[in-house]
Amino acid sequence: MIIVLIVIVSLLSGCWDRKELRNVSVVTGMAVDVGDHQKYKLTVETTAASEVNPRSAEGYAPANVQALEGNTIAELTHKFNIISEQSLILSHMRVLVISEEVAEKGMMEFMDFMDRNREIRDDFDIVIARDSKAASVLKTNNMYKKSASLKIFTQLVSMYNDWGGVPKLRLNDFIRIYKSDGQTPVLVALKVKGDPKKGGNIENMKTVTPENKVDVDSLAIIKGGKLVGYISIYDVRNMLFVQNNLKSTIITAKCGNGAKSMGYRVTASKTNVIATEEDGVPSFTINVKTEGNLQNNECLTNMSKIYAFKGYEDIINKKMERAILDTVNRTREQYNADIFGLGERLKDQDYKQFKKYRDNWDEGFSKAKINIRFNTEIKQAGLRKERAFIK
Repeated sequence: MIIVLIVIVSLLSGCWDRKELRNVSVVTGMAVDVGDHQKYKLTVETTAASEVNPRSAEGYAPANVQALEGNTIAELTHKFNIISEQSLILSHMRVLVISEEVAEKGMMEFMDFMDRNREIRDDFDIVIARDSKAASVLKTNNMYKKSASLKIFTQLVSMYNDWGGVPKLRLNDFIRIYKSDGQTPVLVALKVKGDPKKGGNIENMKTVTPENKVDVDSLAIIKGGKLVGYISIYDVRNMLFVQNNLKSTIITAKCGNGAKSMGYRVTASKTNVIATEEDGVPSFTINVKTEGNLQNNECLTNMSKIYAFKGYEDIINKKMERAILDTVNRTREQYNADIFGLGERLKDQDYKQFKKYRDNWDEGFSKAKINIRFNTEIKQAGLRKERAFIK
């Protein structure tokens, strides 16, 4: 009998912190702005499951967005009962939005709360709200994903998989890069387009052209825990090539000096970085190999000819070598920020040389020699070799 009681007690021990669903609000998104009267203004989005489901929806708002001010995020998450009858559950959060103003002043103080909290899982996106309040992002409805947070989360996953315009970055990734000696962290930047006041209106979801929407705009560069600037989404793709993190994309290149172009769909890519030291400065050779197929061809070349693929591959190689090197040089000149992780590559491959710059990798990155080699292999030209519609 004693053994049976011990077994039963051990099975029930996991219920000590259970919470009834009717007493909690499941948070899908959080936004952090500068407060009007206190340090932070925290906005949370909680989702009404019945309104998200088309079968049970009654026409009410699918999500509830509320805000409260305080001096720490930890304080705010625990005193939301001032304005809500339910406690907040953070384990299903999909997105954390940080305003540009907060990011410029410094964001690592409240990121510490995100890292320490045992309820928060490492599967949500962290984004910067560019030129707007972070709360405006959570207040913008969408007809396909009735929760703004779920829409943004799905949007970023799709963009990473289909085009490579955003990095696949989670909380632990951000903190690891922030603490590293040879890499600068980045975050996706969003922009609210249109009138923010109309974004929370259900009518915004019922129009063919919504009056308010949220777009992926650029990539924010974070140095010393503060926002220092942005690069374009085209630069993001080049960054992912260098990091060996690109899943798929499409590259458009001119056939020659004219206006006609071709579209090359990258289905696989692999990057090898050789890091060493030459003439007393860090040196990197970045070899990018891609495979894919033509998805668009406005050029005059007949693809049935054996030399056609080789000519297209050379054009793509030259274009991408210039594009990637331009991105590297631009980040060096404007921000002196190694967002590519080249310092970490040198640290892994030649630690003796990296030790010279361990306390100031910015100096090493600023004078590093960088060589790009891009290798394209076109596997096929789609379903048709000859041009059927263009004369």
